[in-house]
Amino acid sequence: MASPPGESAETSIYASDTDWHQLMLICVTQFMAWAGFGAILPYLPVFLKEQAHAKIWMIGVVASAYYVGTFIFSSPLGRLSDLIGRKPVILTGAVLYAIATFLFVTTRNPWWFLLFRFVEGLGAAAAGPAGNAFVADITTDDKRSQAFGWLTTAQFGGLIVGPLAGSVIMGLGGGGMRGFHAIFLVGSATMAAIAVTLAVMLHEPAHSVRRRQEKVARPSYRSLASAPIVAFLVIAATGHFAMGAWEVLWSLWLRHLNASMTFIGWTWAAFSLPMLLSFLGGYIADRGNRFWLMFSGYAISGFAWIMYGATRNLTAFVVFNVLEGFAIAWAWPAKAAFLVQVSPRRWLGTVQGMEQTSMQLAALIGTLLAPILYERIGGYALSVGGVLLYAGMLYAGPILHEEWGRIRASGEVLPAAEAERLITAEPLAIPDDDLFVIR
Repeated sequence: MASPPGESAETSIYASDTDWHQLMLICVTQFMAWAGFGAILPYLPVFLKEQAHAKIWMIGVVASAYYVGTFIFSSPLGRLSDLIGRKPVILTGAVLYAIATFLFVTTRNPWWFLLFRFVEGLGAAAAGPAGNAFVADITTDDKRSQAFGWLTTAQFGGLIVGPLAGSVIMGLGGGGMRGFHAIFLVGSATMAAIAVTLAVMLHEPAHSVRRRQEKVARPSYRSLASAPIVAFLVIAATGHFAMGAWEVLWSLWLRHLNASMTFIGWTWAAFSLPMLLSFLGGYIADRGNRFWLMFSGYAISGFAWIMYGATRNLTAFVVFNVLEGFAIAWAWPAKAAFLVQVSPRRWLGTVQGMEQTSMQLAALIGTLLAPILYERIGGYALSVGGVLLYAGMLYAGPILHEEWGRIRASGEVLPAAEAERLITAEPLAIPDDDLFVIR
């Protein structure tokens, strides 16, 4: 891939080729991480209710603590990865998550779980934005959707294995409290293994190191919030209210409908199995219209969320899980690469952090409001998430459609003036307090 105008091959701050070896390392570690995550999350609300005897509002508060951590720290840690590099931030996230997950075996007091989930959220805030920015750093634009597609395939492959493995681990652990503790211990050990693997094998590309060594001005968050980026933030927020509600209500709602824990685990697999085709969705997105792939997939996802609250038929849950899984498999890689296209490359970690902050704030609100809505409207609390996603699409759709048309017409990722303002700077004109130099 040719360097952008004004950049030589030696000094380019863009990848000249996609580093598939590092991408596969990230994919393997993400598979392991999501398997550990998937083994724990379906059982956590049930553990809190049946073993810690927590009330539903308390389950919502515990779930919200995770999103508080990610909401507070995603933006600053994403920006930190722009300053000191992706690797140290990602490693810190993995270590924090491993420690917090282990601590779940030390008590049955749900108030302590608030702290543990907060630390898990802090770990996710470190690993998430920096990890996505790292994938963007090691890929070229013509292969970026494929890269994010393979990443998503790995993640949801882990999410398929995780709940099923959790059921096996619980059985081997003897069920009850010991079974739950076995799940937490395996999840913690998995994250610790990931941290060690990344410490040894993860290497940042040379162009990223050169980029951080240059002396440039730090833009404010407001200056980074162009109309397309704000549109992505709106989609992130309106699309993730449902995720907060899901964490609190999904297992409880299905249990209310007389579903077994085994069936609940299979609903996760039903959504995740089609997500294994995300690599194919990424391949299509690199050759097609990222805007329409993103929005068509999100439209189907919103409809599925409405139906999750409207139906009482357990078979229908599985059908809509599969349908939504296929939709997100083609929407997510397109969305991820599209966001990179409208972002200033030097501050990609910051933008990724902004998106994560938007997601987690909405999910936090979802965890807090979901129990209240559930007590009043039952499963329709899940449908609220689909309605909100459609509202976000109505706002963001025209903006992103226009931006995609501009990119296709001009061939530019960012307008030249915007790139000059956000990616370069004149050091002599900038006060020393507003500069950083990373050596």
